[in-house]
Amino acid sequence: MLRKRLRKPVNHKRVYRMMRRNGLLLQRHTGRPQRAHTGKVITLRSNTRWCSDAFGVQCPNGEQLQIAFSMDCCDREIMSWVTSTRGIDGELVRDLMTESVEKRFGCGATVTAGLQWLSDNGPGYTARQTVAY
Repeated sequence: MLRKRLRKPVNHKRVYRMMRRNGLLLQRHTGRPQRAHTGKVITLRSNTRWCSDAFGVQCPNGEQLQIAFSMDCCDREIMSWVTSTRGIDGELVRDLMTESVEKRFGCGATVTAGLQWLSDNGPGYTARQTVAY
């Protein structure tokens, strides 16, 4: 549109930079909904907010070991963890959630609506089945 209106070449990088500076760009499309992390992670009571993350460790034999853990944000206790050499998928995250609930509340217990589960929004955590679980 600028080229037609000005009837001369336009530097697209300059246009992009100006649009970014003035907040005129659209949010990037990633194919899945964006969830913003709002609020504070700290809590004053146990069993109200849990967090989870995953990381990788390089083993001496060259294999990559993936580890995911769950932690209570109040007492900073690691409640449960899972490991895999093929990556952390939704099924392992759901197993991690189940083990955490069983450790804190006992087998067959259900969780009240007041419990929050925070994560880094990785693929295992944002899988449809995991979100529904």
